[in-house]
Amino acid sequence: MTAIMKLKPEEIREMISSGRLTVTVVGLGWMGLPLACLFADAGAKVLGVDKNRRLVEKINRAEATIDEPRLPQLVAKHVNSGKLRALDDVERAVSVSDVVVVTVPTSVDAEKQADYSILDSSCREIGRGLLPGALVILMSTVAPNVTERLVKPALEKSSGLLAGEDFGLAYSPIRAMGGRALRDLQEYRKVVGGLDQASLKAASAVLSTIVKAGLIETSNIKTAEATKLFEAVYRDLNIALANELGLYCERAGIDYFEAMEAANTQPYSHLHFPSIGVGGHCLPLYPYMLQTDAQTLGFKLRLIKAARRINDEMPRHVMRLASSGLRQAGRSLPRARVTVLGISYRANVKEARYSPAIELIDALKRRGSRVVVYDPKFTYGEVRTMGFDSEATFEAAVSEAECVILTVGHDEFKSINPENLAALTSKGCVVVDAASVLDPKTVEKVGLIYRGVGRGVWTR
Repeated sequence: MTAIMKLKPEEIREMISSGRLTVTVVGLGWMGLPLACLFADAGAKVLGVDKNRRLVEKINRAEATIDEPRLPQLVAKHVNSGKLRALDDVERAVSVSDVVVVTVPTSVDAEKQADYSILDSSCREIGRGLLPGALVILMSTVAPNVTERLVKPALEKSSGLLAGEDFGLAYSPIRAMGGRALRDLQEYRKVVGGLDQASLKAASAVLSTIVKAGLIETSNIKTAEATKLFEAVYRDLNIALANELGLYCERAGIDYFEAMEAANTQPYSHLHFPSIGVGGHCLPLYPYMLQTDAQTLGFKLRLIKAARRINDEMPRHVMRLASSGLRQAGRSLPRARVTVLGISYRANVKEARYSPAIELIDALKRRGSRVVVYDPKFTYGEVRTMGFDSEATFEAAVSEAECVILTVGHDEFKSINPENLAALTSKGCVVVDAASVLDPKTVEKVGLIYRGVGRGVWTR
């Protein structure tokens, strides 16, 4: 194998494009598989590794394992050409690789403390196969200092090699969202930090083969680690601000959206939409990772903690809006037939991890509601497999419903005709719009009862 750390940046780029370097991607999830395909597109020989044997077998049959635009075509192209192969043995793959890209999941535990157990065990396996002169690039989301405090020792102990001397080590956070991963990975500038200058330059050369927008080289690894968490916290805080202002507007009898649109004509105001909260694998978790690190420094991130509390409360608030509307109709949540439209955490994405809609559904069930779930991004069988009652069509799902709750702004939901909805549902059905896709006046004009997050003039 080639000792990549001894190559010049231009030599690294040339050898990747000519297929003379092997890149192993450890973790073939929502970002790992797209990354593997992009490296294969750049010319590298790519080995993808995942512990899920069924996933590995499916990829080796040239089938994409996640719902991502353009990914099925790329997987088929590169598997069939021999550029991409999947394995379930980390050590075996790493032992024939010049570059190892780590994209395994990181999370938080039940106490909301950072959990790097999967990353730690993966690094020990990587170390057992790591070759002298190879380069390891961590892309999993971690708090500052985790690469040097956890990843580096794990790799060194299991490999018998020294980082910075025998192998290179760098960190580069993934800046992409599900549903547009391939585009984001190429078109967003990529942040990269290295353990030393040699690691930084080698990692930058490798990443430049898949990133069109250019790179941002940080002065050290912990700064690169911080950028991903700062991005997530910024987004989480802005959503929490919109949600808290929305809650205020409901009490004050103000339409948040009218106030927001007027406020945002000021160049420095960029208020977000209020919502049912946040989901996915990033925003509900990454602020807690930063909090965990801050605790070790004896520092309290009070604003970040407050934002998390506000966003976590939103599913229960949406349930309270439903209860308010049902009371107006002379009904109550217990025994009410409630249809929840949307289980995805974000519009136009087939992904339900940490979706606030799931917490809403569970809360409704605890109150005794009869809940039916429909999401056009999932099949009837897939929703049933998640443990929820469902119907195969929108019409069947809302039939005779006493309350309909929209949780996410899928394009299919934006085209809902309130008049048709009124014809399908029970008389005086309550519509709770937590996704801001329907016009309140049009909804009430056809005899439906409207509630919406931030819509103070429609809250009674």
